[in-house]
Amino acid sequence: MRWRGSLLAALGLAASAGPLLPFPAHAAALLCLTPSREQGEVVRVATGPDGGFSLSFIHSVSQTPVTDIYRIHGNEIIQTAEVFQAHGAGLPSFPDDVGVTGWRREGDHFVVEMHRVLGPIHLRVQPAYRNTLHTPDITLPLEKLGAPALILAPCSAETNP
Repeated sequence: MRWRGSLLAALGLAASAGPLLPFPAHAAALLCLTPSREQGEVVRVATGPDGGFSLSFIHSVSQTPVTDIYRIHGNEIIQTAEVFQAHGAGLPSFPDDVGVTGWRREGDHFVVEMHRVLGPIHLRVQPAYRNTLHTPDITLPLEKLGAPALILAPCSAETNP
C-alpha cells in the first residue's frame, strides 16, 4: 500500500481518489512499474494513443537533459528516439549505431531516430538525475515513488524480478 499512497501523493491526488490511474479512452497500452529490489505493488500507467511514453533525465557526465522516447507494441518496448543536447557516455555517437534510422539537429538538440526493440527497462532512480516518466496524461518524477530501482514493462509482459 505504500506504493499506492506514494503514487497518489506524487500525482497530487487524495488517498480517496477513484481508480489508481484510470485507463483513458485514447490510451493504447498499460506500462507497469515494478519495484525491483523490494516487495511492492505494481503501478500501472496508461500510455499515449500510439503506446507512447518517454523517460527524461539529466545525463551524469554532460549534466544536460536527455529524453528517451518509447512506444509499446504488443509485449515489446521499442525505443523510437533519443533527444539530447551534448554527446556523452552511453549516448548514440555515430549514424550506424544499433537501431539508428536517422540523425538530425533541431535547434540546440540532437534527435536520433531509431527502431530499437528492448526487453523490460531496468532503471535506477536517482534524485540528482531527475528521472521522470511522461505520458499524455501525467508527468511523474520517479523518485516520488520511493523505490531505488524500477522495472518498466508492458503490463501483459510483466515478470517478477
